[in-house]
Amino acid sequence: MRPIVVAHRGFSGKFPENTLRAVEEALKLPIDCIELDVRRTKDGTLVVIHDETVDRTTNGSGRVRELTWNEIRKLDAGSWKGEEFAGECIPRVDEALQLVNGKVVVFLEIKEPDTTPQLIDLVRRLNASSWVQIGSFHKEAISMAKELAPEISCTLIGGADVGATDDAFANFIKEALSCGASSVSINYPALTRERIRQCHKRWLFVGAWTVNEFELVRQLTAIGVDAIASDFPDVVLEALQQCS
Repeated sequence: MRPIVVAHRGFSGKFPENTLRAVEEALKLPIDCIELDVRRTKDGTLVVIHDETVDRTTNGSGRVRELTWNEIRKLDAGSWKGEEFAGECIPRVDEALQLVNGKVVVFLEIKEPDTTPQLIDLVRRLNASSWVQIGSFHKEAISMAKELAPEISCTLIGGADVGATDDAFANFIKEALSCGASSVSINYPALTRERIRQCHKRWLFVGAWTVNEFELVRQLTAIGVDAIASDFPDVVLEALQQCS
């Protein structure tokens, strides 16, 4: 079986990340999953954006937490990627979920653990529990999500630092298991065939991020990764086709 293909922040290599356009374009490909980032506005609206501020990906400035939804929705979140994307907006999480509507899995990365209960409520309200997966670098967010919604699959995310030593990797796996995660998503340089095997022995599914090079897809597939997240899911799909 080929690894699951995850469109990282939507089809973010070619379209403005974490926008409805990036989601729409990802859905045109035979992918399995779309990864999106979740933060909360000053007035409590859950929105899809990666950074703590709007500075990098919009024509505005300021922390997401200090801006209202009314202020955020007026920002241009497309022009930074190209003039042809002018007018793309930061979407609400519910808008993105309604657009996908179960066509593929949506991996929602919790950036701020205190948004977890609200996100769980939203996912349940939209009857999306069966096709949403929750992930976070914060183990407390995963623990809370599993406590509130045992039916939702959860993933602990790790950076390259979790692979600094074998002990560090072993500790990360223990943390994943202790907070109730059924999978881990790890910055790809930390992954080896043996480390993936260790995860599989503990029934942990292993994802790799962010993989944008053709040859790297082939290498990671050869050592047994279960999922590959990429800004260029089209490249991943092409590489996997040649691997088969």
